[in-house]
Amino acid sequence: MKLGMVIRFFMGLLYCLVWPAYGHLDSAYSHDPDDPFTDRSQWMKTIRDDVQLSEMALPGTHDSATFQVTWYPVFKDVVETQTLGFDKQLEYGIRVLDLRIRRTGDALALHHGAVFLDRMLGSALEAIKRFLRDNPSETVLIRVSDEYEADTNVSKSLEYVFDQYMQLYSGVYLKAQNPKLTLGEARGKFVVLSADARLNKFGLSYRDGSIFNIQDDYSMGSNWDLHDKYIKIKQQLHNAAAGSRDTFYLNYLSASHRSFPYFVASGHVSPGTDAARLWTGLIDFGHSDLYPRFPRTGCTAGACFISFEGTNVLTRDDLKALNDQSTQVRTVGIVLADFPGDSLIDSVIRNNYRRGHDLGGE
Repeated sequence: MKLGMVIRFFMGLLYCLVWPAYGHLDSAYSHDPDDPFTDRSQWMKTIRDDVQLSEMALPGTHDSATFQVTWYPVFKDVVETQTLGFDKQLEYGIRVLDLRIRRTGDALALHHGAVFLDRMLGSALEAIKRFLRDNPSETVLIRVSDEYEADTNVSKSLEYVFDQYMQLYSGVYLKAQNPKLTLGEARGKFVVLSADARLNKFGLSYRDGSIFNIQDDYSMGSNWDLHDKYIKIKQQLHNAAAGSRDTFYLNYLSASHRSFPYFVASGHVSPGTDAARLWTGLIDFGHSDLYPRFPRTGCTAGACFISFEGTNVLTRDDLKALNDQSTQVRTVGIVLADFPGDSLIDSVIRNNYRRGHDLGGE
């Protein structure tokens, strides 16, 4: 090796090792409830009535009720997956909520595993009711699962208690069991996606493989599994785009276990919207094919960091590319995210108006 190349190699290595961590601000990820968002309260108004819900691209949130919980500061980064409340999620365009319930007394609490989220199912349904009252052109899907074992003071069955809620909100609840349900039929109502067989009679069975095709690989052994997680997300985007209009495709951008939810969504060293990207510990000297979807940053003298990138940003970028193609058979379906930012929500919605396959009305 020539002396000049050797010097260049070590200069690049030294530069990367001392390169400061700069903030990474991208509108696909939001961890601050005061971040800028667009009001999309009525984005469904321009979609045709005859379009099936199964063929629509719908932005959603994973573990939607984990925002603003005050009593678990030690576990905040483990439990929290959202910072926006229900009202703001709906206002900014979210149309699928992931609600996990636990029976306590004769009511249903919202949980994240064993963690009570300081609110009951009624708080989510009240927000949905307010939203649909003011925006009758819209519909909301709620995925409901029994998250944790019932309290010892429970005397009534899950079906009985859930039915009491549905009766209380009968004005905005649509008991939909036809998987070919259209937007026109669902406007002004919410629809239940049941992830528990005991609740199947209240809506569509989320566990029915003939109706739902789901990517939810949520377990990460370490941060370095993030790239593989994204490859599964990307594959599901394309599976949906080439799939049947009668199938609900769900694609979870979220994962956890040995990684924090904020890290998976952002690739950041800390939760902040504008925190720096985390470095993978690898350097690319111009010919590495490791983690090809991760960005090369802090480059000098032919040497670059290989930094992590979050699923929100990577998905937004792929959606932008898909939205500009005319080869899609249908939309990418339901995309559920942790800490979704404005441009991610926008890119999912725009998939309904992708080139050559516009679901909009006249």
